Amino acid sequence: MTGTTTHCNLLGSLTTILVLLTCFALSADTAEKSSSAYNADEVEVISFVLASEVRANNWTKDDLVCVSIDDKDPDKKLVKTLRERGLNVCKASDWQKHLSCGFQVYMRLNSDVPSQRTRVHAATADVREVNSGVAHVAVRLRDGEYSLRKTEGKWTLADYTPSK
Repeated sequence: MTGTTTHCNLLGSLTTILVLLTCFALSADTAEKSSSAYNADEVEVISFVLASEVRANNWTKDDLVCVSIDDKDPDKKLVKTLRERGLNVCKASDWQKHLSCGFQVYMRLNSDVPSQRTRVHAATADVREVNSGVAHVAVRLRDGEYSLRKTEGKWTLADYTPSK
C-alpha cells in the first residue's frame, strides 16, 4: 500500500472510532438522566409525534423504538402510557443494554406545549445494522420539525418541515 492509502485508511478508522465513542457517550449520558413526569398535553404531543414517525417510516407494531426526549430517557410512567396507546417503545438507554431497538427517535419539545400551538423536533435513526455489527453508524431516516395545534381539545398536525 502507498503512504496515501495507509493515511486514508487510518483517518477512516479514526473517524469510525470517534463516531462510535460519541454515540456511546451520548447513550451513557441519556442512561443517567430520566425525564420527569409530563402533563397531559405533553403526553398527547409526544404520542402524536411518535405515531406519525411510525407511519412515516412504515414501522410495524413489532418494531421496537427507543425514545429520547430532550436528551433524557422517558420515565417509566410515560413509557407505560405510550405502550397503552399502541406504541412499541422503550427508553433510549435500553438500546445500549440489549441492542433490542431497531429504531431510535430523538425528540426535542418546545417549552410551550400547554399552549394551543407547539413545535417538536424529531430525528429518527435505523440502528439494525449497528446491532448486527454490519455497520458502525446508524442510518438517519428522517429529521425535521412538527408543528402542532390544539383545536377543540385535540392535537393535530399543522405541518412537518424536514431539516436541511
